[in-house]
Amino acid sequence: MSYKVKNRNLFNTANVGQISCSKGIWLILFLVGLVFPLLFFLTGCEPAETQTEVRSEYRDELPASRRKHRPPNIVLVTICSGRYQQMGFSGYSRPTTPFIDSLADRGVSFSNAVASSSWTKPTTATILTGLTPNVHRMTDYYEIGDIRSEDFEPKRTLSNDIVTIAECLKEVGYATFYRNNNIHASQFFNMDQGFDDAPLLRSNVETPKMLDDFNQWVKSIDDDQPFFFFMLTRDTHLPYMPDYEYYRKFSRDQKPIPADRYEQVAVAIRVAMARAEKSDLDIPERFRQAFIDLYDGELAQLDNSLRRLPEILEENGKLSNTLIVVTADHGERLFDAHGVLGHSRSFMEEAVLHVPLIFFGKSVPSGMNVDDVVRTIDIYPTLAEIAGANPPDIIQGRSLTPYFSGKPMEPVNAFGSYGEDAHVVRWDKYKLHRTGENEISQLFDIEKDPDEVSNVRDKYPEITGYLESELEKWLDMEAKLRELVSTGETRELTPEVIENLRSLGYIQ
Repeated sequence: MSYKVKNRNLFNTANVGQISCSKGIWLILFLVGLVFPLLFFLTGCEPAETQTEVRSEYRDELPASRRKHRPPNIVLVTICSGRYQQMGFSGYSRPTTPFIDSLADRGVSFSNAVASSSWTKPTTATILTGLTPNVHRMTDYYEIGDIRSEDFEPKRTLSNDIVTIAECLKEVGYATFYRNNNIHASQFFNMDQGFDDAPLLRSNVETPKMLDDFNQWVKSIDDDQPFFFFMLTRDTHLPYMPDYEYYRKFSRDQKPIPADRYEQVAVAIRVAMARAEKSDLDIPERFRQAFIDLYDGELAQLDNSLRRLPEILEENGKLSNTLIVVTADHGERLFDAHGVLGHSRSFMEEAVLHVPLIFFGKSVPSGMNVDDVVRTIDIYPTLAEIAGANPPDIIQGRSLTPYFSGKPMEPVNAFGSYGEDAHVVRWDKYKLHRTGENEISQLFDIEKDPDEVSNVRDKYPEITGYLESELEKWLDMEAKLRELVSTGETRELTPEVIENLRSLGYIQ
């Protein structure tokens, strides 16, 4: 099996925010001795025979106990715009996610999982790489001037030097399969590294088609070969348009839209929402409810589609040895306190950063809920450990497997970024926002103030100072890591890509 050699032996950053000043000198000496050989390696100047040697050494590093047992199959479902607050297991009163809820009830659910940003390109790259946006650099958005002129700057692709979770699992024998219908997570941006089969599906291709593809593919996998299936579905992404039966089920209108007028009225509702949002007009409660009903219908329809996943695994004799993981790339705003809809804004409140995270099946216990703060950067090292693989030391997350055996873990801070000038850091129930280099940060108690409208910075100066210090440490470490990972190439947006982005609402 051919496989490209990448840089793995970078210093471990799992607890990067906790590095003390007393270790600064040793860190500098360590970096001086490490950076120059790494630069030589990343430029491709290393002889082929040395690369082979490095790869052989990597294989030998795996403990014998982790090589002799067949690892589980892994299915990772990522819901684009999957709003945690709208799911049943989070406490939502409407029956939007009975299947996902059942996985949470019978597996391990994390009630405080935090995404790395507020839109798909950086957040999916984080799930695939275990790196935060300022390290993998998949952060370039679409400027208003570019959109108006349709003269778009080339956009960045994921660096080939980064080892994705698919490549890491492939190294220990996994077959890899990827399906997604969001251009930001596609091969156009080099997100398909390590996958044997990863075409971009059209944005109107929904989850059932992806599962059809998976069903056909899994039949071709030998019984003794583990597989990794990664699916990113944008079914709950704007514009919301569930099938009519799901609209009827979740409509709170006493006179639901007739079937023959449903599509026309649903489009009119979305247009009205967009206009009201841009002009700061008050939106009548009836229209707010209708818009939320459309989202709830989409989520329920997706949930029902996902029911087929364990059925496919069972039909193919794979269910008993498969781990299913469900998460989201980011959340979604639905008339939250800051008055905007969707996502992709620099104010990263809980509506867009709080995501579901559930592990169900092989290698995890049943009926466990964890309240500790965890991050989507933790998914990669967790899956790698379960698979018996060694992830590169540069990844910033840590494995969550100690939770599965009931062991407590040290609390961590969760960091999020929107580009280079908007950041958040969360510690326990407190969350610090900072936008712009010279802006005064804001502090929120998200337990008492989940909508993040009451700034308590002056009330808790010690907590504010601590989180500002932690943010500075994290940003400093990100800057050092960024120098160790080569920048990905940029690509011109093709007419097809622009049209795809327009269908997702990124380009008007």
